[in-house]
Amino acid sequence: MVASGIFLVLAAAVLAIAPLPLAYRSAGILLAAYLAFAVAGMPWAYLAALLAPPIGLLGGDADWLVMLPLIMSGNLLGMLGLEYAWRLPALFVSPLLALLPHLVTWALAQRELFAVALPWEPTDVAWLLLHGLVAVGGMLIALLVRRDVSPAGEADAQGW
Repeated sequence: MVASGIFLVLAAAVLAIAPLPLAYRSAGILLAAYLAFAVAGMPWAYLAALLAPPIGLLGGDADWLVMLPLIMSGNLLGMLGLEYAWRLPALFVSPLLALLPHLVTWALAQRELFAVALPWEPTDVAWLLLHGLVAVGGMLIALLVRRDVSPAGEADAQGW
């Protein structure tokens, strides 16, 4: 369990530095956080979601720096939704909270007062769809894997 958590946190860190498009790097970190929860527990999910994005600054990508607050707030809200709405409600709550900062930023950027050119790659709608699909897919995987691990009564003993 610990080895799996360490592996997924390190995988998220590698994804943050990898020379991939911005959307894939961000979505990969989000998926690694959901997988870390599924196989190792909630503390590892928080580490993957919140420790890996700042490590991406080592790559020197200015676009990553611009999107970092958006990425980190989405990851944090997604993990909070996962933790506090665990089981079936989390299937809706966690992806919605993970997308909420992205949706608010996208909606505000459409207005003249808040107009800003963010480095959404390839487009803003593709970014939103990709992150939404990753969040829902990660939640489905977490529900399937965690259901086989232990009954709901043993959740506190495993550090969820």
